[in-house]
Amino acid sequence: MKIETKLFSQTLIRGATEYPDRPAVTCRDKTITYGMLKLAADHCTAKLVGAGFKKGDKAVLWGFNGIEWVVAFFGIVQAGGVASLMNYGLKAQDVSALTKMVDASWGFIGGNTISIADPNAAAKALIEGGVPAQHVFPATAFVGMDAFAPLSAQEQALLDEALTRTEPADSQVIIYTTGTTSIPKAVLQSSLSILSNVEGCIDILEKDIGTSLCLALPMFHSYGLMVAHAYLALGGHLFLTPLLKPDTLLQMIYENHITDMCSVGAIYGMLTSMPEFEEKLSGQLKLCIVGGGFTTPVEMMRFEKLLNGGKLLCGYGQTECSPVITLEAYDDPLEKRAVSVGRSLPNHEVRIWNEGTGFAATGEIGEIIVKGPSLMNGYYGLPREKQAIDDEGWLHTGDLGRFDEDGLLQFAGRIKDIIIRSGENISPVEIEKVLLEQPEVAAAKVMGAAHPIWGESVEACLVLRTNVFDEGEFRARLKQRLASFKVPSHFFIYDTFPLNENGKLNQRALHTDMVNRLYEIALTAAVNDGLRVLDLKVKNRGYTIVPSCALIEQLSDQLGFDGEKQGMIRLSVEEMLTDRIGNAFEENGEIRMEVLLMPEWLRLRFTDTGRKYLLESGDASISAKIILANVDSYSTGETDAGETEYCLDYLYNDDFNVKDYLMHYKERH
Repeated sequence: MKIETKLFSQTLIRGATEYPDRPAVTCRDKTITYGMLKLAADHCTAKLVGAGFKKGDKAVLWGFNGIEWVVAFFGIVQAGGVASLMNYGLKAQDVSALTKMVDASWGFIGGNTISIADPNAAAKALIEGGVPAQHVFPATAFVGMDAFAPLSAQEQALLDEALTRTEPADSQVIIYTTGTTSIPKAVLQSSLSILSNVEGCIDILEKDIGTSLCLALPMFHSYGLMVAHAYLALGGHLFLTPLLKPDTLLQMIYENHITDMCSVGAIYGMLTSMPEFEEKLSGQLKLCIVGGGFTTPVEMMRFEKLLNGGKLLCGYGQTECSPVITLEAYDDPLEKRAVSVGRSLPNHEVRIWNEGTGFAATGEIGEIIVKGPSLMNGYYGLPREKQAIDDEGWLHTGDLGRFDEDGLLQFAGRIKDIIIRSGENISPVEIEKVLLEQPEVAAAKVMGAAHPIWGESVEACLVLRTNVFDEGEFRARLKQRLASFKVPSHFFIYDTFPLNENGKLNQRALHTDMVNRLYEIALTAAVNDGLRVLDLKVKNRGYTIVPSCALIEQLSDQLGFDGEKQGMIRLSVEEMLTDRIGNAFEENGEIRMEVLLMPEWLRLRFTDTGRKYLLESGDASISAKIILANVDSYSTGETDAGETEYCLDYLYNDDFNVKDYLMHYKERH
């Protein structure tokens, strides 16, 4: 279906002309019609232009979903500006940094996590990001009673001039990638790219789209923004809520007889788990669009059964493609929809690419690449070599997938997430699917970790549904489904996974914590066996004793021994080396001194080839008696090579934990 609009302003004009009295947006029991939306946006545009707003100026839009957000968005883009859509959950310093990164010079503040507590702090964040104080507005300033009055002649002239500023391909929106593993990038989108995406999605869903939509996605997110424009382009009624609370969503959908919804799998899961869902919404919701898919096919099938006639349609996309790349159709059978993310949009070309061999055949896994009118204009401020679109116009997604015989795309994970274990390429997604099919697992993330023998090991992070976890039995079940080299080496249990500001998994934080846990496991084993931290060969010369003793004294200080104990350790080491150098062996001999961290004590181990040193006999030397007086424990033994070894042990202070010390040392360095 051709929506006949390539500019955001044209969407408003069409709605206000063809159905001015039809409800356009509802939020918090307040509704504005298409005619009112056009008037409010026109007032906003005229005020901006009158205040000096120029073509290409960037304006931060920072707030919860709401009518004022929608009005401000249209006001900015109609003025020829670029709306920089800020996550309402970001911290002030992050907003300042992103504002500065894109050179924004205007700002609109709605309700957000900062302004709720302190409106001045939100304004300060934009000002610190480079926005002049006189260019910072509350978003509510443009939805007062005067916003719906006819424009004055002067305002109309300003609006008319503004509407000539923009071409469809001009950048009009900045959306930040969520950056689960890296710093967010500023994606430049045009009205052409977003509305072309709208057109492609409508082509697939046209006959199944209802007249009302519950948008349970933030509009600063590319998916939420596109879906909102799709329903506005069709003259639909958009229902918004500032916060995505399941009880609020359920009541809003029920009371307003809403038939369509767009959200993520987690929200659908919470919604269908509510006691009132079956009574109030079963059979009412008909079209449920899912961003990000479901954790397992079984979970999706269970949710769809609860809908009682409604259907869940998954899609796949990236912000860089405004955002939808593939989308499922209403008529696709459930068994297909449960394991795929749909077909490519009609006005786009999606292929599977393998470096070196070219385009892949049906069924082969490779990188998902896409070409079409929905592609971004690029990343703001980044050089050509860091852009994701190649010289032939293909967007390289960095994701892996394959097409089945019906043309449905199956997602296979991120290229950067592939684990290479002993030369084998392992897909985390494959393992995660098996993990999520286990009854005790609520969430799973599989990642690789550096391994000295295999190159990488396979590790699993789990959130459990139960407090009982039998790892042996669990591992045995996995071995029935997975090749042995794909079974995770460890299972790390979490109450919840860390999330970023967009509510998505913070993979970087999770991976860092997982690596720290692996380090602690290795550390525990090493310390239990005696972790060697120093290994010296002390030559048969008196001058080598002083630096050796100084090293030991410095280490004992780091390990929390007090000054008196440090002196005792140094004295015993000095006497040990002096006596052995003087009596143990010939001129060219040497003593080996090792320092080991044991779980509860520091061990100094000395080895040489001389005659056995008698410490506890009646004819022991003065040095031997001094040593015995300054150690907590002493023992002798014999190495595999037949050498005599002497162990001097010193108990740590009661408040010192060697594993904690080593973990903190790792964090500091």
